[in-house]
Amino acid sequence: MLFELYVASRYLKAKRRQAVVGVVTIISIAGVAAGVAALIIALAITNGMRQDLQGRLLGVSAHVDLMRIESDGIRDWQPLLARLRRVPHVTAAAPGIYGQVLVSRGPRAGFALIKGIIPAE
Repeated sequence: MLFELYVASRYLKAKRRQAVVGVVTIISIAGVAAGVAALIIALAITNGMRQDLQGRLLGVSAHVDLMRIESDGIRDWQPLLARLRRVPHVTAAAPGIYGQVLVSRGPRAGFALIKGIIPAE
């Protein structure tokens, strides 16, 4: 560590005839410090946004959706739901229904996917 401190102090300390070198060194160090600080702040903001968005999305939707390939629903879903609730690490299970709907307002119309669940479950 002594060698590194010697090299750093030699180049950071300017002699009288090399005063410009000292000013350039200080400006360079300040520029690098500002760049590193900006990078750290940008990464922190990005990471915070990602965690917030992930928490909001996972809080609204289920982690796993069990669906049939055909859109006619799952027959005898009550025993299946009871069996799924007994699986380890399953905290909650609820039946749901998905359907496409037509949404219109005045001359504008569009399709949407609607999801219905039983709020008590």
